[in-house]
Amino acid sequence: MTSPKRATSSFAWPSDDHIMYVYAAAVYSNNARKGGGVYDKMNEQEQHDCDNVQHILESYHYVKKQSFVDVMRQDRAQVFLDSGAFSAYTLGVELKVSEYCAYIKRNIDLIRKEDGVLIASVLDGIGDPLETYKNQQEMEARGVTPLPCFHAGEDERYLELYVRKYPYITLGGMVGSSNKQLQIWLDRVWDRYLVDGSGRPKLKVHGFGITSIPIMERYPWWSCDSSSWVQTAAFGAIMHPLYGNINISENNPAKHDLGEHVNTLSPQEKEFVCNMLLEQGYSYERLSTCYQSRFAYNLWAYGEMERNLSAKPEVFKDAVQELF
Repeated sequence: MTSPKRATSSFAWPSDDHIMYVYAAAVYSNNARKGGGVYDKMNEQEQHDCDNVQHILESYHYVKKQSFVDVMRQDRAQVFLDSGAFSAYTLGVELKVSEYCAYIKRNIDLIRKEDGVLIASVLDGIGDPLETYKNQQEMEARGVTPLPCFHAGEDERYLELYVRKYPYITLGGMVGSSNKQLQIWLDRVWDRYLVDGSGRPKLKVHGFGITSIPIMERYPWWSCDSSSWVQTAAFGAIMHPLYGNINISENNPAKHDLGEHVNTLSPQEKEFVCNMLLEQGYSYERLSTCYQSRFAYNLWAYGEMERNLSAKPEVFKDAVQELF
């Protein structure tokens, strides 16, 4: 069973039928698109599902290499561009605002736009909201208006400013936090700053690095992204859009635990899983031995999750507006 290609949204805001965009992060930089080495090792079904990934996020830190630019241009890419500042910071690499702006201007045709808004994030200052704000101002002075970013734990006066001034903002600094920790913080910022009295969003909000379905479902995000499709495949599992992660690789250590791996399910359960995969265009044998196949399956699953999430109401139901 193959996934049909879906039409691009008109990006009307607000919209009762908005598709919540789930961006697959680092598709080009993991060579899983036409022209990449991983893509070349996929079969026809797998390539089809990679070709039909509608929403891709890439980090400037990685795709600033001309080889990636060439592949994206050949593929007529329209990506959400993240600065990749956190990755660069952890590797001790300095990213310069001037070079980031020059890259955006040079490759403006590869960057997604929605209602005239450039979908490229600010070069954020890691652990320094003032530096992030200064970078926002400098980028605008250089002729590039990026999406501002507010990180968990920062002074909320910056968030207030971004909400007043911009139609589309991003929330970051959430990777590594538990769902319980995230919910406490997100409940606060959504309720206090991001929704009106009816729980409807005041503006478009993107969540960086969100992998939890409950967190995706709880808030009226306009978009979010995750690279978990890569990690899950690398650790020998696939991401089923309804049943969650399924351990399937022959090298996955869960193969020794009863009920934790396809091979340790009951015969009836294993038959059900294998038949389900065949209906989706995939074979157990290939998924269990080939990470390229797991890459493609997980990218297909992102599209299915996006479709499922888009059916949820576009309100924050638990919002309780403060009177004072």
